[in-house]
Amino acid sequence: MFIGWLTDFALRILIQVAAGWFGLAAFFTAPDLGHPAHLAVIALLLGATAAGGFVAARVAEQSPLLNGLLVGVTGILAAAVSNPGLVAVPPTLVFVQAASLAAGALGGLLAWALARREAF
Repeated sequence: MFIGWLTDFALRILIQVAAGWFGLAAFFTAPDLGHPAHLAVIALLLGATAAGGFVAARVAEQSPLLNGLLVGVTGILAAAVSNPGLVAVPPTLVFVQAASLAAGALGGLLAWALARREAF
């Protein structure tokens, strides 16, 4: 599961740095669901967690849904620890963190489906 979380974390850092480079720093303080670039960042962040869930499930080879879900849980815990409460988290980003649970679980299920397909 740790390798999956590391995958998620590394991809999220790359996405956040790229968002800053492209002038999307406002996304982190006031995300706008009407802004296509902000929606793309949300999709990429959820994709990073799905990729982390996929990696965790492939490495673990057992309980793929649980391993994928735990990548999402660990990501939420890491975000909570890294924000000491000095900056309010926008509700949209709280929703994205909650959706990352489903994304991680879906990544785990995808790994399970591919492993099952390879077994035949």
